[in-house]
Amino acid sequence: MRAFVQRGFGVGAVAPETVADPTPGPGELVVQVRACALNRLDLLQEIAPVVRGFSLPHIAGMDVAGVVVARAADLPDDVGPPIGARVMVDPVSTCGICARCTTGNAPYCEDLRTVGSTRPGGFAELVAAPADRTYELPGSMSFVDAATMPVAAMTAYHALEAGGHVPGEVVLVNGAASGVSCALLTLLLADGSTVITTTGGTEKVARALAAGYHHAIDRNADDIPAAVAMVTGGRGVDLVVDHVGPALFRESIASLAIGGRMVFCGTTTGPEATLSLTDVYHWGRSLIGAGGYLAEDFPKMLAAMAATGRAPVIDRVWPFDRLLDAQQCMRDGAFFGKIVVEL
Repeated sequence: MRAFVQRGFGVGAVAPETVADPTPGPGELVVQVRACALNRLDLLQEIAPVVRGFSLPHIAGMDVAGVVVARAADLPDDVGPPIGARVMVDPVSTCGICARCTTGNAPYCEDLRTVGSTRPGGFAELVAAPADRTYELPGSMSFVDAATMPVAAMTAYHALEAGGHVPGEVVLVNGAASGVSCALLTLLLADGSTVITTTGGTEKVARALAAGYHHAIDRNADDIPAAVAMVTGGRGVDLVVDHVGPALFRESIASLAIGGRMVFCGTTTGPEATLSLTDVYHWGRSLIGAGGYLAEDFPKMLAAMAATGRAPVIDRVWPFDRLLDAQQCMRDGAFFGKIVVEL
């Protein structure tokens, strides 16, 4: 099969190759990939290992949508979709037997593995995946639309759960153009929330408003807490959802209402942030790490996204052969919404 394989680190470490087709191991099936979206982790792991268990050679691509073409011979008929089914893959799988899996902490499994990160991913014509983490697509959902969801929409859905979100809140979402933020927008608009966002530059402000955000703040030109105060009549927001990290951490906390919550679920601008402790405890604010999600959350996310009736925000669909160009687009930051390659 054709695949984009990483055999080292740095620029040029990924190249197209012809490699052996995967065969389904115990409990697995094989999906013919029809679409796969890009994620920041794809690029980060080209530079250096990020996730425990990463190894070379590596095939990235965490957001797989396609058709089941093979199932393990010993796989029970009632486990996983049948051959020919149109499916989406939950990239995360756990061992089910370690101390964490057996005590209610499966998202922190000692042997957690991820398609496209610590096992071969979807930047290939075929990918093997756990059958019990593969789900049939609802209705007429396209492969491209489906590929936007596994990482971004699951991150967004779980962050709202972790943050104690209730419908109708005023929510600040940092980084309007990212796939996670666009998925948050879809979910929040569906429940009647007011969505404020931050982004960089007048062009992206315009694109954010066109995408459906109620208010867009230019982080390059505006005082974010002051702009939030103006929009909210001085009250601040009920919830901040942030995957940007240290670049906007203090501004995000300062934008919270009294008793507001901030849930964080990413480190795009780095892993360490500083804050004023009094900005948190003096105003009764809460900082919440989103953490990992349970297996049963994935089909809930899929149903919730489908129920919104909104098309995902997609920057561009690239042909598979131009994956490296699509990745450069992500590196350059010249995108708004998910970037997808189609086979």
